[in-house]
Amino acid sequence: MTNSKRYKKNTHNKKPGGITLRWRIVIVLLIVSLLPLSLAGFGSWILFSDLLVNKTLEQMRTVVASHARIIEAHLNERLHLIELLAKSHSLKEIRNEKPLDSLLSSLNLSSNNSFVDLGVISLDGRHLAYVGPYDLQDKNYREAFWFEEVMKSGTYISDVFMGYRQIPHCIIAVRIENKNESWILRATINSDQFDKLVKTEVLGEGSDIYIVNRDGLYQTAPVIGSVLDRMPVPLTDYHDGVLDRRVTIEGQTKIKVTTWINDKRWQLVAQQDLAAVQEPVKTALIKIARIVALSVVVLVVTTFVATWHLTNRIEKANAAREEISRAFMRSAKLASIGELATGLAHEINNPLAIISAEQTNIADLVEMAGDSLKSREMILDSVKRSKEHVQRCASITKKLLQFGRKRETTLELTRLAPRLNEITDLMQRHANANNVTITARIEENLPEILLDPIELEQVLVNLINNSIDALPNGGDIFVKAYKEDDRVCLEVADNGKGIEPEIMERIFEPFFTTKPVGKGTGLGLSICYGLVHSWGGRLQVDSTPGKGTVMHIYLPFKTQNHVYKNT
Repeated sequence: MTNSKRYKKNTHNKKPGGITLRWRIVIVLLIVSLLPLSLAGFGSWILFSDLLVNKTLEQMRTVVASHARIIEAHLNERLHLIELLAKSHSLKEIRNEKPLDSLLSSLNLSSNNSFVDLGVISLDGRHLAYVGPYDLQDKNYREAFWFEEVMKSGTYISDVFMGYRQIPHCIIAVRIENKNESWILRATINSDQFDKLVKTEVLGEGSDIYIVNRDGLYQTAPVIGSVLDRMPVPLTDYHDGVLDRRVTIEGQTKIKVTTWINDKRWQLVAQQDLAAVQEPVKTALIKIARIVALSVVVLVVTTFVATWHLTNRIEKANAAREEISRAFMRSAKLASIGELATGLAHEINNPLAIISAEQTNIADLVEMAGDSLKSREMILDSVKRSKEHVQRCASITKKLLQFGRKRETTLELTRLAPRLNEITDLMQRHANANNVTITARIEENLPEILLDPIELEQVLVNLINNSIDALPNGGDIFVKAYKEDDRVCLEVADNGKGIEPEIMERIFEPFFTTKPVGKGTGLGLSICYGLVHSWGGRLQVDSTPGKGTVMHIYLPFKTQNHVYKNT
C-alpha cells in the first residue's frame, strides 16, 4: 500500500466527555442561565423607566395646571388691588407724592410687598406723580407699548420689558374715566417675589419652571439663562389645557409640560431632564446588577465545577463503553469462527486428502521411477499440486486467525467486485449445505471504496449467515453491488421469513438475538453497524414479514487512502 496514509485514531476530541463537549456544556449552561437574567434586567429597565416617566409626567401636569391657577390668581389679585385703589381715590388726592407714598406703603402691606413703585400718569403720557426707587418723574410714556394697550382695554398686565430704567420689569396699569377727570394708575410688580412664586413648585433634580411670552422670551429667570433671553426651542402653538412633549436641548432629552396663562399671552413651562427622572431606576438597577454579578460569579464557578465533574464521569463511562465495544468485536469474531467451522472444515479437509494421496503417489513413483522421464514428470506434478493445496490450507487458516485476533485495522482503496465474488464463493459451500443458493449480481466497474477489506469480509459473512439462518427450509440469497449517484450500494437480500416490526428497532442492539441459546450471540449486526459507519457508510434494513429481508450498505466514494490502528 504505497498510496496509503497511516495514522492512529485520536478519539480524545471526539469523546462525549472531551474538551469540546466540556466547553460546549459550559457555554450552553451559562447562556441558559444568563440570558433570562439579561432579558429580565433589560425588561425591568424599560418597564420601570417608562413607569417612572409616566408618573413624573402625571405629577408635572398636575403641578403645571394647579400652579397656573395660582399665578393667574396672584396676577388678578394684584390687578384688582390697583383697580380698587384707583377707584377709591380721586386724582386730586393722589397726584402728590406724599399721599401716593402712603398709598404704596398700604398697598405693599396688604399684598406682602408685591409692588416696587407707583405712578399717576395723565392721558397724554406725562407723569403727574411718582413714588419709587427710580427717577421717572419727568418721563413720558405716550409711545410705550403698554400705554397704548391700557388706553384700549382699560387694564393691562404687561410683558417683561426694559423701559427707561433699563432693568427687566413688569407693570400693571389701570385707566380711570370720571366725569371731571381721566388718568392712569401704574404699578411695577416685584419681579423677585413673582419669580419666587413661579418657582415655588420644586419637581426634583434637573427640573425648571418658568414663564415665556409669545415671542419665546423668558418672563421669569430660568435655571440656565436670564430674563428676556430667548428660549432655545421653538414655542408650542396655542393649546387648551396642559400639553406635554419631549425636546432635546444641547444633547439632553427633557420632558416639557406647558399651559397658557394671562389671556394666553404667557406660557407657563415646567421641564425636567429625562436622565434625572430615570436616575432612581438606574441606581436601583446598578445595585441589583451588583447582586446579580455576584450571583453570576457563583453560577460560573458552580457551572465549571459541575461540568468538569460531569464530563470526567462521562469520559470514564465512555472509556468503559469502548472497552466493552472492543470486547464485543472480539467476541463476534470468535462467534463467527464457530458459525464458519463446518464450511471451513470441508475446505481444509479436501486439500489435506489430496495432499495425502499425492504423498502416497510420490512414494510409489519414487520406487518405480528409475531413470524414466515420464515418472520424473509425474513426481514433479504431484509435488506442485501438494504445494498448491498446502498454500490453500495456509490461506484458510490465516483467515480463521484474523477473525479472533486483535489486529491493525487498515482502510484502503478497495476494488469491491473481486473481493465480493471471493466472499460469496467462500460462503457458497456453507449455503449449499443448508439448501440455500447464493446469487451474486456485482457490477465489474465499481469505483474503489475506502474501507478495510478484512472488515468487509466480516460484515458480508455476518449478513449472509443471518440470511441463511432466516431460510431454515432453504431458499435464495442475492448479493448485489451497483453504483448509484455518488455512492456504491451493496445489498444482501433473502426470501426468508422476514423481521417482525416490534423486533426491527432492536436488531442493532448488542446481545439482542432471536436465535436459540447457543446459536447466536446478538453481536453480529451490532458489529456490522459499527464497522460500516467507521468507513463513513450507512447500514439500513428493509424487511417484510413472510417475504424476506434486504440489508442495504451505502458507501460513499473516497479519493484518499487512510490506515488507522484500532486497538
